[in-house]
Amino acid sequence: MRILELGKFYAPHHGGIETLLKSWCEGFTKKGARVDCVVANDQARSLTESLNGVLVHRCASLGAVFSTSLSPRYLFEARRIQADIWHLHAPNPLADLAASLFLGDRKLVISYHSDVVNQARALRFYGPLLRHVLGRANRIIVATPKHLEHSSWLAEHKDRVRCIPFGIDLGRFEAGCRDEARIAEFRELARGRRIVLNIGRLVGYKGQRFLIEACRELDVELWLVGTGPLESELRHLARTLGMESRTRFWGSLQDARLPAVLHACDVFALPSITPNEAFGLVQVEAMACGKPVICCDLKSGVPFVNQHGHTGLVVPPENPQALARAIGQLLSDKAMADRMGAAGKARARSEFSLQVMIDRYWNCFRELATEND
Repeated sequence: MRILELGKFYAPHHGGIETLLKSWCEGFTKKGARVDCVVANDQARSLTESLNGVLVHRCASLGAVFSTSLSPRYLFEARRIQADIWHLHAPNPLADLAASLFLGDRKLVISYHSDVVNQARALRFYGPLLRHVLGRANRIIVATPKHLEHSSWLAEHKDRVRCIPFGIDLGRFEAGCRDEARIAEFRELARGRRIVLNIGRLVGYKGQRFLIEACRELDVELWLVGTGPLESELRHLARTLGMESRTRFWGSLQDARLPAVLHACDVFALPSITPNEAFGLVQVEAMACGKPVICCDLKSGVPFVNQHGHTGLVVPPENPQALARAIGQLLSDKAMADRMGAAGKARARSEFSLQVMIDRYWNCFRELATEND
C-alpha cells in the first residue's frame, strides 16, 4: 500500500498535529506501507529527505496568508506522487486544494482536527473548498465524538465519519522509565508546596491567566511550561496578584525532561477556554503519569479525554473560582486524587496509546483499499 500524507509542517517543527503526523507516517511505514508526506517548508526552498523510512517533501514557502503557507510546489508534489490512499489533515486549504484538483479516483481519508475558529473571516473563500473536499472523502475521521457533535461542517457527512482517538507513545511515561533523581530535584524546587502544572503555548486561548488567578488563594506552586507572546503579560499578572514567587515560568523544556516534570506535579491543569483546544494531547501525557487532570468544559474533545469524576474534574471556562475549587478539592482529598490518577492511567493505555491509534487507522485504510466504489 502506498500512502500520501498531506500536512502543514513536519518534525522537527513543533506542534501537536506535527507530532501526530510523524507518528502516523512512521507507524504506517512499520506496517509495510510506502509513505510520502508533503508539507510546507518554513523557508523559500524545497527539499526531500528520508526520515525513519518516510519520504518527507518539504515544499518552498513564500510566506503565509490566514495561517496557510503560500507554496505552489506543494500542489506539484501532491500531483506527481502515485498513492493508493491520500490522508489529508484538515483544516488545511493547501491540502484541500491539492485534493480537489488532483485526487482522481484514489481513496481519500480526512482526519478532521477542528473547525476553523481563529480565521473565521477566511471561510467566505475557504468554505466552498472545504465543503467540496469533505464531500469527496471516503472516510472522515474525528478524534472524539464531541468533534462530530459540535461541528456544523460534519453533520451532512456523518454516515462517513468514524471516531479514532489520538494516541501517543506511552512508554516514555511508564514507571519503569521514571528518572527518580530528576523528579526529586524538581520537587525540591517547590519548597514543600504542592505543584499545579500546565504545559502549553502562552497564548490567549490556553487560559493560563485564569490559572494564575485561581492559584492566588491556594498554598501551591504554579508551574507553566511553554513559551509564547503572552509571557510578559502573564509575568506581570503574577506580580500584580502577589504570585510572582510561587509561579515558575519554565520556558521550553526538552522532551526528555517532560516526563519528570509531569511525575513531579500533584495536579495537571489545562485551563484552555476555546475550542481551539480540540483534544489536549498533553492531558493524555499527564494521565499516563497517573496524575488527576482539571480541564474546562469546551465544545471540543477536551472533556472527552478527561472524564469528569473519573479521571479528573471538568469546570466552566474562564472561571478562576471554579478552577480554584477543583484544585483545592484534589489536593485536599488524596484518595480521590489517587483514584482519578489510576483511572487516567488505565484510560490512556486502553484508548490513547500510539499503537492502538495506528492499528485503528491501518484497519480503516485496508478496508478502503479493498472496497469497490
